[in-house]
Amino acid sequence: MTDISGALAGSLPQQKRVDTERTAKLLFIVPAVIHLFCLSIIPFVYSVYLSLFQAKLTRLDRKYYVGLENYKDLLTDPTFLKSIQNTAFLTLSSIGIELILGFTFAKVFLSIRDMRAGQVLRSVAILPMMITPICVGLIFGYILNPTLGIANYLLSQVGVDPVTWFGDPAVALPTVIAINAWQWTPFMMLLMLAGLVSIPPSLYEAAELENAKWYHVARWIELPAIRDVILVGVILRVIDNLKLFDLVYVTTRGGPGDSTELITYFAYRQSFSFFQVGYGSAAAVIILLISIIVTTISVNYLRRLQND
Repeated sequence: MTDISGALAGSLPQQKRVDTERTAKLLFIVPAVIHLFCLSIIPFVYSVYLSLFQAKLTRLDRKYYVGLENYKDLLTDPTFLKSIQNTAFLTLSSIGIELILGFTFAKVFLSIRDMRAGQVLRSVAILPMMITPICVGLIFGYILNPTLGIANYLLSQVGVDPVTWFGDPAVALPTVIAINAWQWTPFMMLLMLAGLVSIPPSLYEAAELENAKWYHVARWIELPAIRDVILVGVILRVIDNLKLFDLVYVTTRGGPGDSTELITYFAYRQSFSFFQVGYGSAAAVIILLISIIVTTISVNYLRRLQND
């Protein structure tokens, strides 16, 4: 009887400690759950709800249920289809440029990583990704100003006619792509540099003994070693480009015409310029669905690579 009483007395403090730890965990988790619920789940559910109605922002009390009509109209809307085309072109072009330049700069910084100047230059190189997209847009808006910008001034010094960077339909989207790539190439460079640093030196020594060229080293040693890192960076950049808005809003406002109209800016214009919040919400839901599909495919591919 005494042994049973002692065991019960010893288990009570332990049970109390477990309950205290469980309560502490809940106290840490609950604020994050509330934040996620209020700023993500509720707006998403409300957007899906609004997408089923023909609703004006100024008269939300007079909305009419139309079911999937908004989605059907979007799939036949030439402006929306053009925005998808622009977004896909911007995403593929930006990421392609970032991968090529990021790998090149990563190789450069790898070769000078033991030098003090290399550390300073690396810190300077990542500054573009620290600037908010709105500020980047404003900076390049001044640099590429057709009359007062320094870019056209430098071109005029070598006999090149001024370029309307944001006013020419053939030049506007490539200009936005170049600005976007300029800002986020350091991100890809850092990821690749981290992967290159982890490669064992013995592999480079073996390649040197075999008199392998630099492109052989890149093809057969470096790129396979950092494949997973590259894919993670690509997934993150695809998601970023699918929700790119700030840069286009500051520089081109989707113009000239619809040459730089992205799906995010299309949804914004429908909701807050034309006040068609039902139509704009349907566009926002499609953006989310595209993001989920692309992310799911990419993550499954990454898992398959890791299992192989």
